[in-house]
Amino acid sequence: MKNIAVIGAGYVGLVTGACFAQKGNHVTIIEINQDKIAKLLRGEVPFYEPGLDTLVANAIANKTITFVTSIAQALTDKPELIFSCVGTPSLPNGAADLSYVEAAAAEIGAAITDYTLVVNKSTVPVGTGQKVQAIIAGQLAQRGITVPFDVASNPEFLKEGDAINDFLNPDRVVVGVESPKAAQLLRELYDPFITSDEQFLCMNRPSAELTKYAANTMLATRISFMNQLAILADLMGADIDQVKRGIANDRRIGNHFLNAGIGYGGSCFPKDVKALIHMGSEYHFPMTLVKEVDNINHFQRVWFINKISTHYGPLLKDKTVGIWGLAFKPETDDIRCAPSLDLIDDLLLRESNVLVYDPVAMPNISARYGGALTYATSAQQILEESDFLVILTEWKEFLEFKPESFNLLRDKTVFDGRNCFNPSAMQQAGIRYLSVGRNHRAVPSTLPRSYDGTSAPTETMARCRVVASEAGEDGQATP
Repeated sequence: MKNIAVIGAGYVGLVTGACFAQKGNHVTIIEINQDKIAKLLRGEVPFYEPGLDTLVANAIANKTITFVTSIAQALTDKPELIFSCVGTPSLPNGAADLSYVEAAAAEIGAAITDYTLVVNKSTVPVGTGQKVQAIIAGQLAQRGITVPFDVASNPEFLKEGDAINDFLNPDRVVVGVESPKAAQLLRELYDPFITSDEQFLCMNRPSAELTKYAANTMLATRISFMNQLAILADLMGADIDQVKRGIANDRRIGNHFLNAGIGYGGSCFPKDVKALIHMGSEYHFPMTLVKEVDNINHFQRVWFINKISTHYGPLLKDKTVGIWGLAFKPETDDIRCAPSLDLIDDLLLRESNVLVYDPVAMPNISARYGGALTYATSAQQILEESDFLVILTEWKEFLEFKPESFNLLRDKTVFDGRNCFNPSAMQQAGIRYLSVGRNHRAVPSTLPRSYDGTSAPTETMARCRVVASEAGEDGQATP
């Protein structure tokens, strides 16, 4: 059992604290928002993550998690490790905003009295560990004292919707350290979570910091590759699902992150891709491939929205558009950089009536759009009251509907951005079904007139970029 402090009761901080507590460690979570602490003590987790509310409630009941409002308070318990889980949102130029990381480091340096291992768990650019070390050392120098400490990098690899399992049963644990003592402390801490030495990957700090960006950008690249290929498949009369089968059976490729759709969203991929582009520019090495991954992702939304506007033209103004799915992916209420935002914005500009439904993300959408939208209470209501349907999130409850169900739509038309249904079955049921990369049996796809092969920015794409720049890190709190 170790004594641990976690800075920030946001997504990463709360998952980290709850999972460490579940293994018997004592965790002090630092959160300046007293209202958030009060809600957590009542069992109210401020975001949707399956299983997290139970884990937090159990830890509070067992007194393995406590909450304080300052780093100085947490340090009175003399934690061996302090995990910094603060936000690193994107700045307008794509760089990560490190102000919260730096503020936390300054507070740590102003208060530590015994050896402490400071661990950056936030997603931070290469070199951040060195900055944090310098800030803490500077604070100690101002105090005129010498206190031993280490700074390590331990990036998180948590999928929203499956974060508890990812933490408790990790594929790998990556740690970046500069001392044997830091490596040993982290190895002891994670020993209950891993089953083999190969899962614990110890490296230097810059390598660990870069690994996080490399992992997310690799996954984003696979998604963007398949999405661009899907548009070509539509133009050629090919079926992207069959193409996926053909390449996924190659053991060198596999089938993960090869589903064509309307692009990635959330707080991690958009932000981390932009940050890697910015890091390349700082080192005078343009990340040209990564730039195009970002461009393709934005263009995919433009292309999909264009399919709808081309189909209906000026008639969209008089249509009631039903939307299934508002979160950027299933099993989360996160709408940051979600495709739903770009489609809703476009439809509102066209003065369409927009009727929306999502199992858990409705409050977040309502907070953003208020009375500009109509909010359904079920997926069934969407079918009964809409002219046509747009599917943006592949929630399991949507997949239970039969093709015949969509005949309730007045126009009997479905635009599926997640390829949830079988095109042949939908056609046989009398539904006009337009998906992504599988339209060889439907009308040919069209490209926006502005498309020239370089993902030229459009008004819709510009809105996508604004949304991406506003995204924080996984709902994390600031110190």
